[in-house]
Amino acid sequence: MPEPDSHSGPSLSKPVEPTQTSAPTPGAVDSAAYPAAPTPLAVDGTAPTVEARLLDLPVAGAVYAGLLFAAFTLTDPDVVTRGESEATIFFWLQALDDGVLAAVALAFGRLRFPGSWHALGFRQARTRWWAIAPAGGGLAALVAWAINLALDRWGWPPPTHPVESVLGAAQGPRDVIVILLAVTVLVPIAEETFFRGFAYRLLRARLGALAAIATTSLLFALVHGLEVSAWLPVLPVGVVFAVLAECSGALGPAMLAHAVVNALAVLAT
Repeated sequence: MPEPDSHSGPSLSKPVEPTQTSAPTPGAVDSAAYPAAPTPLAVDGTAPTVEARLLDLPVAGAVYAGLLFAAFTLTDPDVVTRGESEATIFFWLQALDDGVLAAVALAFGRLRFPGSWHALGFRQARTRWWAIAPAGGGLAALVAWAINLALDRWGWPPPTHPVESVLGAAQGPRDVIVILLAVTVLVPIAEETFFRGFAYRLLRARLGALAAIATTSLLFALVHGLEVSAWLPVLPVGVVFAVLAECSGALGPAMLAHAVVNALAVLAT
């Protein structure tokens, strides 16, 4: 009978010792549950198969503008006009706008960061950031208010925001609630997905965190208006949102802070 192969299995003369594992430190954060802020070019630790290109940002902006123009061109002009004074129509027009923006951000984001939603910031944030975010939103709103006040005194009054007209025509608490839902749910989700999700992580991958914070904050401010009194108060608000996204590694805290800023703006109108 042939001799058994001495390399076919573990030796019978020496028992295999179990692998030693250290006990978890009490109070330690589970790194699997709370992963560190991701490097945008990494998807769950693996480099993406498609390179992040700066050109994607203006292309995404052009696609959004083109789709939105087409959508509103196909919409009855009377409906668009009524959206300036009727809360329900305003809500659905805002949903159309934000839906297009979020869809473009997700499409381009998944194209450049394939394999995981984590690379766009859709990940769990540590509990403390859900407490920090409202405070950050309140601080951002205070700074924006102070800048608005200073510009007004220097002869640059803030331009009228579209929300102001529909708020002025609100017919009771129901309309105010509908408007609040639009600006505190739809707007933060869509704008944060685009600016702090797709745009921020694309720029961070190519230029670094500081440049990404500065650039996305400026772009975010400029889309609110090209007049100094329109974009300058929004600039520090965008910085706060970008810092929250960078430090928490997730979009949720930035969305919450954005909702707080918009809610305070509506309630102060």
